Amino acid sequence: MSKTSILAAVDLQHEESDQHVADEAIALAKSHDGDLHLVFVIPDQHHSYAQSYVPKEMKAQVGADAVRELDVFAGTLNTGDIAVTTHVRRGSVYTEIIDLSDEIAANFAVVGANKPGLGDLFIGPNAARVARHAQCSVLVVRPAR
Repeated sequence: MSKTSILAAVDLQHEESDQHVADEAIALAKSHDGDLHLVFVIPDQHHSYAQSYVPKEMKAQVGADAVRELDVFAGTLNTGDIAVTTHVRRGSVYTEIIDLSDEIAANFAVVGANKPGLGDLFIGPNAARVARHAQCSVLVVRPAR
């Protein structure tokens, strides 16, 4: 029997909510004897006019910084004996999360919800799209009270 794969999407700009998402994913991994995959997606507006002016070196540096920051974040987590793999992707946030969940055959994806507002009512657009389109079960984590 293969291990359960848990994918947790973090933002790296919202430390408190990232910690909350990671904690829920770790609890899920522990209860299902699973492995944890942390993913951070660098949003990339492919069709944005301004993207053509961003130097390749700057994009590469952003990617390298994201890998370093995600590895540091992963190192702060109390995972016990759970195997943790980090992934940094670039593109549409929800598309990259869904694609990675398929690539690793995730059993669960854990995503954070924005604080509710009139624009997205209960969960943000990325979390909503992941929940609707992922082939695995999705846990949407609300902000801590």
